[in-house]
Amino acid sequence: MGVDYRVTSCPDGLITDRRRKVQVLDCTIRDGGICNNWYFDHKLVNKTFEALAESGVDYMEVGYRTKPGAFDRDKVGPWRFCDEDELEKVVRPGKIKLSTMVDIGRVTTAEIPKKSDSVIDVVRVATYAHLMDEAETIVKHSLDCGYEVFLNVMAISTVSIELLDETLERVARLKPHRLALVDSFGALFPYHVRYLVRKYKNVVGDDVSVGVHFHNNQQQAFANSIVAIDEGADFVDGTIHGIGRGAGNCPIELLLFYLDNPKYNVRPILDLVDDFATLRDELRWGYHLPYAITGYHNVHPRGGIQLMETPDRYKCRSFYENLAEEFSRKST
Repeated sequence: MGVDYRVTSCPDGLITDRRRKVQVLDCTIRDGGICNNWYFDHKLVNKTFEALAESGVDYMEVGYRTKPGAFDRDKVGPWRFCDEDELEKVVRPGKIKLSTMVDIGRVTTAEIPKKSDSVIDVVRVATYAHLMDEAETIVKHSLDCGYEVFLNVMAISTVSIELLDETLERVARLKPHRLALVDSFGALFPYHVRYLVRKYKNVVGDDVSVGVHFHNNQQQAFANSIVAIDEGADFVDGTIHGIGRGAGNCPIELLLFYLDNPKYNVRPILDLVDDFATLRDELRWGYHLPYAITGYHNVHPRGGIQLMETPDRYKCRSFYENLAEEFSRKST
């Protein structure tokens, strides 16, 4: 038996080659845009596009498609709407598959043109389980328009077992190309992920690829991604330097290190980290205790985000006690 080429105290072969089949989706500009209202300048978006394309990452999610009036265009950057003329300034079709997300309740079929009229390859539909009726309409329209269609069912940690079963059965019938297990609140631990990935794959079957999108509230995004890969996830989401709402997402550079796939080249992404590290000093995403507290109590991180904007951001005891009391009431 050979020796692990990095860790000489271990034999080779401790991990299977299954990780070589996993694909990677970068959502730096889309999810990271939640930190700065999508005010990334065109130069940085283009630089990110070029680096991801050179790295061999499979998908880049540029931002959202959004219906008029859902946001004040004077208060958000262009990547909340991803108009074609804006996209054409920063991307080149064919170098990497390009995705935009659409939020159920903030999009209509009018915002999703035919694939032949867009530089976008993928429409990723974000919904909650109780909004699946509307989600089905958008998924079917996007399929008819010629896109690859992905579905994200958000905040899955708050969904009942019965509603999850019903939702997965609907997805199996609907047949989007891919379905993501989404830990919106950063509440999941690896043992949850093992169960859920197995369940997703068993219910939706071979016609729908299953992937994961994790938030890092409890420092679990990378660990949960590893477990998901081991359990058979077909794709994983990440962002450069972990940028994303609140505690952020799984750092894509760590994913590429772990996957250790020769088709990926982490070097172009490493060249970008300084740009995003500078932004991190300003935007304060990443692990902070207020986000861990919201993640542990399985609630939206908005309370942690609000606390992080105050001078008392690290005086967390009362914040913890208030959420613990609320959690206790819900549990009884």
